[in-house]
Formats: sequence, structure tokens, C-alpha cells
Amino acid sequence: GPLTGSMAPAANKSAVISRSPLTNIWGESIFSANCGIELKRAGYDMIIIDGRANKPVYLWINDGTVEVRDASSIWGMDTFTACEAIKRDLGERDAAVACIGPAGERLVRLAAIISDNGRAAGRCGLGAVMGSKKLKAIAAKGSRRIEVADPEMLNNLSREIVETVKDKMKAFTEYGTSRGVVAFEEMGNLPIKNWTRGRFPGAEKISGVRMAETILVGRKACFACPVACGRYVKISSGPYAPLEGYGPEYETIAALGSLCMNDNLEAIAKANDLCNRFGLDTISVGATIAFAMECYEGGIINKDDTGGIELTWGDPDVIIKMVELIGLREGFGAILSEGSMRAAEMIGKGADRYAMHVKGLEIPMHNPYRFKEMGLQYATSERGACHLRGLSMLPARGILIPEIGLDKKLDGFTIDGKAHVVKIMQDACRVVDALGICKFIVFFGGIPLSDIAKLYTAVTGWETTLEDLMKAGERIWMLQRTFNVRMGVRRKDDTLPKRFLEEPMVEGAAKGQIVELEPMLREYYVERGLDDEGKPRKEKLMELNLDFAIKYLE
Repeated sequence: GPLTGSMAPAANKSAVISRSPLTNIWGESIFSANCGIELKRAGYDMIIIDGRANKPVYLWINDGTVEVRDASSIWGMDTFTACEAIKRDLGERDAAVACIGPAGERLVRLAAIISDNGRAAGRCGLGAVMGSKKLKAIAAKGSRRIEVADPEMLNNLSREIVETVKDKMKAFTEYGTSRGVVAFEEMGNLPIKNWTRGRFPGAEKISGVRMAETILVGRKACFACPVACGRYVKISSGPYAPLEGYGPEYETIAALGSLCMNDNLEAIAKANDLCNRFGLDTISVGATIAFAMECYEGGIINKDDTGGIELTWGDPDVIIKMVELIGLREGFGAILSEGSMRAAEMIGKGADRYAMHVKGLEIPMHNPYRFKEMGLQYATSERGACHLRGLSMLPARGILIPEIGLDKKLDGFTIDGKAHVVKIMQDACRVVDALGICKFIVFFGGIPLSDIAKLYTAVTGWETTLEDLMKAGERIWMLQRTFNVRMGVRRKDDTLPKRFLEEPMVEGAAKGQIVELEPMLREYYVERGLDDEGKPRKEKLMELNLDFAIKYLE
């Protein structure tokens, strides 16, 4: 984005975009990749990769020089080994690399792209897109200074923001994104046993606090970030040793932990490390394993189907084994490597009722039973179920944004006014993503969106207001919706698994709750300017100066 690499606080985000092999609709994954910053320093705001190589290759961009280099010798390597091999091949230790692992090479639909600084473009299976192109990696190094229009304004704003963020995000620094595992379990937000339970006695064992007390040995900060919420862990003894590397985030801990009834933190760290090395999306992998475990428990599949593996809830070694099989597309893992939606179709026998996805993308780790707005957000997110394309539960958690009208704490159990909240938060998140800055410091760090507009003005020289940013966010969402409509998405696709709609939660803080989606969806369509089938209305596109997109609706 325009702020990426500018030295604005946490302006370190890059996006990978393609039609998703997992969902067949808009596919986008954003990560804090050093590779994106080096591309910017090399003079590139964007690269478009078209076609397919005849043999494994990697792309090397060094300032104005672009080379397609042979990657035959590194094809088959895990991501971390491949990144190091590429740097040796180039003789450039300071080069930044983003690459795929064996999962992407084998076209696993859950495949991620992993940066050499340990961050993942995880969702939507975009690692498989690189694999289909025989593109092992992109390496970049730039020596150019990233120019900004008003350095003094940028520096002054950045100093103010850093002081605010450091104070408000101390818990993120201390305990990382998994700081809230125990609180989430108590409030009913933690996903448990493939979304069927509301209590998990092992929550404390997999929390950020427990990690800090046991396996945490360091904290990792992305480029220009004052928070350092990344974890660095080490396991020196026991069945999962030796292990040293990037630790699991909240989504990973919940997906490979509570969702599968696993309370072994070291096993979660091991499974996370394997996902990073194979190049896998931990959210979709954990959700797909949980789906398989419920199928096994329900008698839909048995040991004959799984190659002798007993898919027992909470068995950490089974989870690790399934990660390996998915990453290698071997055995029963070959079925699960297709993602839960396709795996359910392949298995049949009613397995689809256990596949927890929206439009093919597995549901992330925030509970729509507890926060009804998250149900609407999942149903309408442009890439399938996604918590980051809205963060709409924030007002219900007391995190308010008065300047965009979200000035009152809401009740997460009600549906009143939630369509408006989801629409506004989707627009805000879309523009923050487009700018290339981390959403966490904006929304959890209490940075006014008007200050983000000022950062944009300082970097580009274009006088920009909060209203301008929000309108840009709305335009982005509407363009992506138009793309999805062109791919066949309609109202029937803006839904949730029947579990959330028909099966009340049996215990915990959300006991007795279901998601009343339809009334929220009707209100949301009016807010968005969509017709009854979920297609953008022509007059709305014209209002947003998107007239050129009208032809794609016909």
C-alpha cells in the first residue's frame, strides 16, 4: 500500500491477490512481509505474475533488474530452508524472500505463502496459485529511499502514534495475540470442538500467559512496529523437541487447540511450525482437522478411510500427523488438502453438516454465537469467512470508534443495528488494508482514523480526510463484491453453516443462542445498496463513481 515502508508506524503490510483455488471467488491474503518493503525500495508498488513456467523458478528483483532464476534445486524444500538457499544462491543475505513449501507445490488448496520473517499470507490457498505457476519464491532487494511528501509531518505524527500505541497495547507486547484465550472462553467467544461446545477446561493451558511462562524466549516485531506481538518460542525437551522458531498466534492456538479439543501448548507450537514449513494456513488446517474429527466421532468415516489413524478429539499427535499428511497431500490428508467444503463432498454421507465454512473458506476463531455481528460479517465477507475483513465485534467488546459513529458499547447477543456496524467496519478495514498499515495498531491501539488520513496526506501529498478514506473503503468493498457476483455469488451464498442458524449453543456464556442471520442480512443489503439477490445496484455503483463496473453485472 502507499504507506508500506514509509516509516509510518506498523506500515509493513503487503497483499497477495488472485482468484482463490479454495473458494473460486476473490482471493486475498495480507501479511507483514519484508519482501513487500524491499519491492517498494526497488521501485515497485505492484507486480503482476501471468502465465506458468515450464520448470520450477523463482523471481529475483534487485532494484531495476528482474530475473527469472532456476529453482529446480530448491523445489521440494520447506519454506525456511528454501528462503535460506535462495539467499545463498544470490549471495545476498539482506534480500527478502516470500516462498511456498511442499503444500503449495502439491497444489494443496490450503497452501500459504511464507515470508522469511515468519509471517504468512495464509488464507484463500494462494500458495497453490504460486505452485500452479511453478513459482517457488519471490526474492527482492532495493536500495532506493522511499520518498514521502512531508517528512516532518510524517515524523511528528508517527512519534505521537507510537506513544499512544505503546501505552494501549502493553498486553499485546507481553502476551501476544493469544493474551485473551481465557477471557474468550469465559465470554463464549473461543471456538470449541468444531463449534459444538461452550466450555474448554484447557483454555488456560494454551493461553498467551502460559506461553510466556513456558516456551516463550523472545518477541518479534514486524517492520516499523512498536508493539512486537510476534512470539518466538523454544522447546528443548520432550516429544516435540527440538523446536525453535516463530510461535503460534491466537487464531492458530484456537484452530489447532480448542477447536480440536487439544490443550497441549507444545504440540500446538509443533503443529504451527510444521504449517509454516509446509506452507499451510493454520486456520483452515485446524478447522478441516476438526471437521474430520467430528466425522470420525459420528461414524461417517472410520479407520479404513483414514489409513488406520484414529481421529480422536484432543489427541495432539494425531493433529500433528494430519498436518503432515495435508502438507504432503498423502493418505487421508489428500482428501483434507482440498479443504472442508470439498472434503465433505468427497466423503458424502451427510459430512457437509460438519464442514464449517462460508463460500469454501473455513470459519476463523471468533464465535458468531457470542457476537451475532460476526455471523453477518462472515456471511458477507468478500473472501469467505473472515474475521479481519471487519472486526465488527469491537463495539460489543467496548472498543469504540466515535468518529465513524460507533460510540456506544453494544450487546453481542442482539442483532439490533448490527448491519450498520458490519458495513462501517468492513469499509474501515478495507481502506486500512489498502494503505498497508496494521489494523491492530489502528483499532486496538486507539489511533483515530483521522490520524491515518493525515499519515496518508503526509506520505502522498494528497490532502485526504477521514470521509475520503471511508468512501475509498466502500468503493473497494463494492468492486470486490462486483467481482464475486461475476463469479456467480448471490444471496444464497451469503449464509452460514446450518449449525449456527439451527442448533443452539448447549453451554457456556452463549448457551441457547443461534444466529438470526436473515433479518440482519436484509438490513445489510439496504445499507450496502445491494438488490434482493445480493448484486450491487447500478445507482449505487454510479454514486461511488464505479460506472465502469456496471457491465460486469450483466
